[in-house]
Amino acid sequence: MSPTLSGHLRRPPGPAGYPVVGCGPDLVRDLVGTFTRAWREYGDIVSFRLPGKRNLFLIVHPDHIKHVLDDRQPNYPKDPLSVGKFEPWVGQGLFTSNGDFHFRQRRLAQPAFKGSRISGFGPAMVDATSDLVRDWHGRATREETFDITPEMFRLALTIVMQTLFSTDVSSRAGELARAVRICNAYTNVRLQRFVELPQALPSRARSRFLRARATLDSFVYGLIAERRRDPAPPDDLLTRFLNAQDERTGERMSDKQLRDEVVTMFLGGYETTALSLVWAFSLLSRHPEAERKVRAEVAEVCGDREPAASDLPHLRYLRAFYQEVLRLYPSVWTLSRSPLEDDEIGGYHIPAGSQVFISPYLMHRHPGFWENPEGFRPERFEKSATGGAPLYAYIPFSRGPRLCPGSSVAVLEAPLVIARMLQDYRLSLAGGHVCEPTSNVFLYPRAGMPMRLQHFKSTGEGTA
Repeated sequence: MSPTLSGHLRRPPGPAGYPVVGCGPDLVRDLVGTFTRAWREYGDIVSFRLPGKRNLFLIVHPDHIKHVLDDRQPNYPKDPLSVGKFEPWVGQGLFTSNGDFHFRQRRLAQPAFKGSRISGFGPAMVDATSDLVRDWHGRATREETFDITPEMFRLALTIVMQTLFSTDVSSRAGELARAVRICNAYTNVRLQRFVELPQALPSRARSRFLRARATLDSFVYGLIAERRRDPAPPDDLLTRFLNAQDERTGERMSDKQLRDEVVTMFLGGYETTALSLVWAFSLLSRHPEAERKVRAEVAEVCGDREPAASDLPHLRYLRAFYQEVLRLYPSVWTLSRSPLEDDEIGGYHIPAGSQVFISPYLMHRHPGFWENPEGFRPERFEKSATGGAPLYAYIPFSRGPRLCPGSSVAVLEAPLVIARMLQDYRLSLAGGHVCEPTSNVFLYPRAGMPMRLQHFKSTGEGTA
């Protein structure tokens, strides 16, 4: 875009915020709520005033999202401000890298996520869930009420380590999970700061982060070294990464690159799936008819045996249910990009260097593209992979060249976990609990998800 043309374009509408600090305090206090209120008041392109000359824009329209994620994707790399706050934790993995390096890494990693290979992870996913089912037996007998969030995190960690890295972490699961939570919490606090403190300055939070990262690095580098020495390594994601070779250059991943991709799998394949399961069980509790339909379908397809990956094509309602979960509660609820050059979106000027936020959470609630957008209706996905909405109106795993390569793992794992859990248990929300998302790196429930656990057959609704 020429400077002359950009001078004639307007700035998008948006809240003025407070003197000097603009909208900064509102965005720090409640990013989900501030974005939601501004979108509803100002429309599909919103500008937020920040301290100094920084520009922040929110876009909530499939055409504009396609423009950023696909049509002009080279002009919109990942936002360096956000990436810079993730890099101390995840390094230069697929989640943070940009440009040629990202696409080289993607070429190396993509074959590991092919459908035929991913389906082979199904038995390990079901076995890990069955272990949790057995662990919960006493709790179900006592009909305990507890927050299922850490339990889903423990399950997801076990699955990601067993399926992707063929490693049993049962003895260290608590330690590793705590380390991941500390790293993510530290990153989240940094993401919400609009004035960043120098990283060289000592602080208690930074010291905790460095210790947690060292714990994970020791584990991951040890895993890599052990795998390099293994004469007959298992066919898992780590082995596939080790064997991946760039067709153009013959290069393979270094230990540092392998470390960054393994940690990226922690970030993308563990926390996001765990959170989607938390929201899924809350929705089943809030919508008894959907729970009844899922149970009936699982019983019809699987009978008394455990579910398998080969069952998923026949579990149509369950898959539609999970797609609706991802519509209402996408784990990655915002994406940020930063244009290298001035651009125009929807007739508005978007200056180079701006922060441009895309929110799947809001896009999935747009009344212009979704019928009953706030309503829970899995049936919308039974006949359409996008629920009848335009392609870029349904973006739980992003879209375009940076579509999440691990999405195939999530859509295999979560339905299998749900199906296996429902064969034995019913989870009911604690009375009076309000399911509300909170601003975080991912979409967490604000007050956890306390649920009462019961043996399903003891409710009198199961089949003998």
